[in-house]
Amino acid sequence: MAHSSTARPKPGGVTISVTDLRINLAKHLELAYYQSRHFLVERNHQPFVAILGIEEYRRLLRAAGEAGGKP
Repeated sequence: MAHSSTARPKPGGVTISVTDLRINLAKHLELAYYQSRHFLVERNHQPFVAILGIEEYRRLLRAAGEAGGKP
């Protein structure tokens, strides 16, 4: 089971636990969408998923396409 911890700043984003995400899902989604914040979600102290707003996601897809990479 993931532990609950305070959010820790990381370069360009914040790391949160799965438990924190579960408890504060709406808040994190709104921060990602409205304030262009992004989050690294950890499960068992290991990176699990990333959350970012749709504009940042689209920007990354464009950058990957321009670099000849696949999304």
